[in-house]
Amino acid sequence: MDKYYDVIIIGGGVIGGAVAYYLSKRGYKILIVEKSAVASEASKAAAGLLGVQAEWKEYDPLFELARQSRSLFPELAEELREITGIDIGYEEKGIYKIAQSEEEVGELLQSMRWQQETGEEAYFLNIEMLKEKEPYLASSLAGAVYYPKDGHVIAPSLSKAFLHSAGHCGADIVEHTAVQDIIIEKGRVKGVRTEAGSIFTEKVIITAGAWSTLFLQLFQKEWGTFPVKGEMLSVTSHVPLLAAPVFQEGFYIVPKRENRYLIGATVIPKVYDKAVEAQNIVSLLERAKSILPAIGEVKWEAVWAGLRPQSNHGMPYMGKHHEIVGLYACTGHYRNGILLSPISGKFMTDLIEGKRENKLIHSLFNSGGGISAFTN
Repeated sequence: MDKYYDVIIIGGGVIGGAVAYYLSKRGYKILIVEKSAVASEASKAAAGLLGVQAEWKEYDPLFELARQSRSLFPELAEELREITGIDIGYEEKGIYKIAQSEEEVGELLQSMRWQQETGEEAYFLNIEMLKEKEPYLASSLAGAVYYPKDGHVIAPSLSKAFLHSAGHCGADIVEHTAVQDIIIEKGRVKGVRTEAGSIFTEKVIITAGAWSTLFLQLFQKEWGTFPVKGEMLSVTSHVPLLAAPVFQEGFYIVPKRENRYLIGATVIPKVYDKAVEAQNIVSLLERAKSILPAIGEVKWEAVWAGLRPQSNHGMPYMGKHHEIVGLYACTGHYRNGILLSPISGKFMTDLIEGKRENKLIHSLFNSGGGISAFTN
């Protein structure tokens, strides 16, 4: 393995794939090195929600990044399909963030108001209005806020489309090969050491998800990522039960094509195994039935678990090392990796080309916290 690359990307999930696609699209010779199979971890397990407004209860700088990323999906879906023939299942049918009590209604209205102040669309629906749009929802719900610009994709398809598109543009992929170390000489990146030998480059980007800590500690000792296991299930129905996803804090029901519904997800931090516990699936089903009673009549399809990559600082690490030349990180996106993948790929490509430095407010990143915000 003595081939030279412009950039080596450690990790072949949706973030690594997105970064590889945008870089290779601009003519860079890219190598993705993945310890197992590409798109086989969090990227494969995700529900694919593009829940910018549904996910954010309070304003923070990452909200701006998220809504920029969401705006890229309509064009991206067509672009990836044209290159690869893969349909990522993009749908912009909105998301309902539901309330089951008057207290929850108050919280929803508070979030709705600040989001409207940012220029985003958001509408409160009482139970009668909600039932007109989604008649199968429980009459016991107190209402919902509808976010029409939110949507969803088929997460595994998006990951595969990024990776296939990167390959179409000339990127190479090495699977089942763990990176053991980043080669650094005199403060400059020179390549990576793998179990199969050394590969040479002057730029390395860490996109290894929950397995990024070993490499992130080259930035700061307290930097790192850890897995947050999420168990999910899927069911099928002979009739459509929902037109758009319903979301509640820590829970969602997402309608996919052919009357397939994804229900999730548990939150179990710092667990690397992907075993699924029966009692957790029962709890998810009971919660789903309280929101969508017809779930009790559907057909069982599958259960699985994924490992979301959370950062030690609660925000993604995105940027370059300020002392080691050629070392970059783009990891720790937690449950928003699918949503943030396009903007992450574009941002890292611009950063590599020196186009982004003056557009990033570095206060959190420089202090060890991760990305903070963008200016226009």
